[in-house]
Amino acid sequence: MSGESARSLRNAALSVGALGALSLSVPMSLWLSPSGVFPVLRPVGHTVQARALDGEGRLLDRPARLRPGSSTEVEVTGFNPDEPILLRSSAGAPAVSGGRADQDGVFHYRLTVPTSMSGAHSLTVIGSLDQAGWQPGSVPRTAVFRFVVSADQAGDR
Repeated sequence: MSGESARSLRNAALSVGALGALSLSVPMSLWLSPSGVFPVLRPVGHTVQARALDGEGRLLDRPARLRPGSSTEVEVTGFNPDEPILLRSSAGAPAVSGGRADQDGVFHYRLTVPTSMSGAHSLTVIGSLDQAGWQPGSVPRTAVFRFVVSADQAGDR
């Protein structure tokens, strides 16, 4: 074998070795965590059930169709008893306190649609588990109530 062929073969072997080490290092880094060799699985969330009721207690369709200036009762089940609740609107404002779930873990909220509102919107209801906020490893409970606001919606909602 000539010297030129041996150098080419050596360079090729080094390139394949470097590529192999690189391809092994990326998946291995995904398995390492700061606290140990294997990553810790963390819960990503838990959805609770939300529904909307009109003034007579009838269930509204999804998404609810509401008129500007109207109001509806939003009821969300699946929280802990007396759990603090946060509310976040689709308008992008920060979450605000919405009160607490009752002793059965049900949260009731009277949503009044602003007269200037129109289009598709949502209200996210978030359980905050305790007064100190989220605990490490806790599962946030959330529900998204979607509604459409239009002056020409059918019914008196």
